[in-house]
Amino acid sequence: MTESKAHKVFGVLVALSALITGQAVYAKSESGKSMTASEAFAEMPVSVLDMVDRSRRLDMLDYYSADSIAKVPNTMEGVSYLEKVTPDYLKVCLTPVSTMTIKILPSKKGEIVMVAYTVGGNDQAYDTDLKFFDTSFNELKRDKILRSPELDQFFDYPDKESRKEISDAITFPTVMYTPDVEGAGIAAELTVGKFLSLDGRKLLKKYIKPTGLRYRWDGSKFNLEK
Repeated sequence: MTESKAHKVFGVLVALSALITGQAVYAKSESGKSMTASEAFAEMPVSVLDMVDRSRRLDMLDYYSADSIAKVPNTMEGVSYLEKVTPDYLKVCLTPVSTMTIKILPSKKGEIVMVAYTVGGNDQAYDTDLKFFDTSFNELKRDKILRSPELDQFFDYPDKESRKEISDAITFPTVMYTPDVEGAGIAAELTVGKFLSLDGRKLLKKYIKPTGLRYRWDGSKFNLEK
């Protein structure tokens, strides 16, 4: 088979997959069963994800299910692609400096859709905007699900002086949240260090907890592990 014919055959298979996948998505949603991360990604309103339209999101999912990574155009005149997809987890690289991770959290009142939008790179500290939604994408109050960590929680201070040193050195803390691929935990990492002065970085390294913070899901909210 020539390369051009092979490409056409693959295109037909993807198109068929799109039809089947689309039917399956709606059948599952209408049956009232659990929402998947793929469904959340496909149905997410533009108010949450405006960089990639729904049609292209479905293309990305179809190609991923066919073991092919599709890099689709986005509204930033770049490309976006899926990095990892499981039934309750999805990570999409939106731009070279931004990602979005979707995690479906089991809850007694129905699934909660956690969305972690992270920006950062060589010229910017990684920082995550963490939001929570119900399966109709009504936004939920974040503080009732995960209370934002205070700066002091990232450090082990030997005395009050060291605490003041850190407080003076870090004016605008940035935090990156990383949802677990498996399970329902989440990690929080203080990321401001790389943009501090040399003395500031030494000070941070001296007192910071090396493992960051870990949160455990209990079915209704995240609890900080000790």
